[in-house]
Amino acid sequence: MKLAFCLYKYFPYSGLSRDFMRILQECRSRGHELSVFAAEWQGDFPDGVEVNLLPGYHWMNHTQNAAFYRKLKPRLRNGNFDAVIGFNKMPGLDIYYGADYCYVGRAVPRYSPLYRLTPRYHHFHTFEHAVFSARSNTGILSLSECEKSVYQQFYGTPDRRFHLLPPTLDRRRKLNGSDPVMRAKVRNQLGIGEEENLLLFIGSGFKTKGLDRAIIALASLPDTLLKESKLAVIGQDNARPFHRLAKQLGITDKIQFLGGRSDIPEILRGGDLLIHPAYGENTGTVLLEAIAAGLPVLTTDVCGYAPHIVSAQAGIVLRSPFGQDALNAQLSHMLTSDQRQSWSENGIAYGSNAQLYRMPETAVDVVEKWTESKLRNANKQEIVEREDGIRMYLRDDLREALGKANDFEDIMAIRGEVYREAPGRRTSRFQRGGRNYFLKVHTGVGWQEIIKNLVYFRLPVLGALNEWHGIHCLQRLGIDTLRIAGYGTTGGNPATRRSFILTDELAGTISLEDFCGTWKRIPPHGADQIEFKRFLIQRVAEISRMMHSSGANHRDFYLCHFLLTLPQAETPNRDNSRLHLIDMHRMQLRSRTPSRWVVKDIAGLYFSSMDVNLSRRDLFRFMKAYRGKPLRQILKSEQRFWRRVDAKAIGLYATEKRRAQRRAVQGTHSATA
Repeated sequence: MKLAFCLYKYFPYSGLSRDFMRILQECRSRGHELSVFAAEWQGDFPDGVEVNLLPGYHWMNHTQNAAFYRKLKPRLRNGNFDAVIGFNKMPGLDIYYGADYCYVGRAVPRYSPLYRLTPRYHHFHTFEHAVFSARSNTGILSLSECEKSVYQQFYGTPDRRFHLLPPTLDRRRKLNGSDPVMRAKVRNQLGIGEEENLLLFIGSGFKTKGLDRAIIALASLPDTLLKESKLAVIGQDNARPFHRLAKQLGITDKIQFLGGRSDIPEILRGGDLLIHPAYGENTGTVLLEAIAAGLPVLTTDVCGYAPHIVSAQAGIVLRSPFGQDALNAQLSHMLTSDQRQSWSENGIAYGSNAQLYRMPETAVDVVEKWTESKLRNANKQEIVEREDGIRMYLRDDLREALGKANDFEDIMAIRGEVYREAPGRRTSRFQRGGRNYFLKVHTGVGWQEIIKNLVYFRLPVLGALNEWHGIHCLQRLGIDTLRIAGYGTTGGNPATRRSFILTDELAGTISLEDFCGTWKRIPPHGADQIEFKRFLIQRVAEISRMMHSSGANHRDFYLCHFLLTLPQAETPNRDNSRLHLIDMHRMQLRSRTPSRWVVKDIAGLYFSSMDVNLSRRDLFRFMKAYRGKPLRQILKSEQRFWRRVDAKAIGLYATEKRRAQRRAVQGTHSATA
């Protein structure tokens, strides 16, 4: 096969560049004809491969990338390549190696809405859309299931275009067993005593990988622990802002900036802990390299490879949303924990799995199969996103179960067993392929409803998009919720926009409102029931905290929207029960949740629990778990917030009582008539 490899910049200290070179060499070993196109190249050229440099010198990354692509496009058109493999997002790719996280889903929310008007946003969004759009035919070598979900959230990319690769560990960088001599040599070179703690931060891209967080955590250590701890920073990036931060915190003597290094495996042997509190990381190969070398890891769950740390029991993964206090506390804990030896041994054992080192072979297998399929079906491109503006995503198993009746109009016409029907919205349950699904259909709210919401300074709910984004948000936070099977929407007039969302049925569940409703007549008794009640209070508080800390608010945050899965033949406890949050059609997502919406959510939760017979101590337990602080501190510093919650909840309760009385009176009149 004649293959073209494209990337913006090659430099030997980049994980992406190393992956690129390993896949390139595997293709070469299989006899393929290879051409490489790059804008910039540092280091030696690979043997037996044509490297074409297309430089473009611009001040901004996006203009430089655009200039490179303008030069690349005619070269690809005239090259008669069987397939074009890209290691950065750009139009015209047959296969994309997905090492980057989703720009629209991960990076854009950090900026103000005006950012979407900039040329930078337009460039990155356009190039990302060219790869992941439902209309594209680009195959995606995916490195992370988590990031796959984010791309599907914003682009509706079909499952069949993703090909999940094993981790990107390199056999050549693996050192087996402990090596005291190497450890002593590395520490001696860095001026680290045997009794000192050597923290390692490894990776180019200091800002994205959270070097500022690591420096703040180091400075937060107790004086006795800080005195015997140092941080070595390895990577090629601008270090000036982080020098300034270290100087502000008074710890410049505790940090060494070593630049890019090729001896990472040896350096890992000299360390005591890898700290990697990334803001966003599609994979994080260094996490696996560290545990395979016996180095415990402290990282964040936004890293695609973070689940390996949990599976290996080789360190600690901080749950989203990130909290600097949590990082500070865990760093201090890990440096003094008696688990350090077991973390190290567990990581070495986990790193012995041969499947962790098969990425290049698997990637080239996919390239060959995808290219063969492309050549066989050169004139059979499937367009999923239609020209009339309809955007639709269907999970592969549901598409198969629906058969030929899988068009937008076919799904909108499904009736099934109707559970709820309101103006412009219908929820029904139906079965296909032996599985049950729930379908929520939106048929347009009309201009009157839109104007009414805007008059009251509320954003109108125009369709299923809110729920689509809300479910994805909760899934990334680790909150149990609905599982999406499909989503579709029309474009155009917002007043008549039609949409749907399809989810798997949550079988064998009971709403928390119904489950707790019996407590007023029969309060929990016995140690098991009381313990389970306290678990539910704590879990609801944790879900509330994670949601609000991440910038989300529910707007219908009542006990009836928590579904509890209970065991059939066992006493429920924290291990055999799961709590799901549902009904996100009015959910709002921002970078930060405004206080008034936090008050509304917590007040709604309190209002819906007023007939559950919760004690004062139960309410205090919720407050402690929600804030993650001692109760004394909460009562002292947050009186105004909780008074607002209490007042709003009492108002909601009184309003609901009046409505119930009116309904009762109307029912009596109807019966008399």
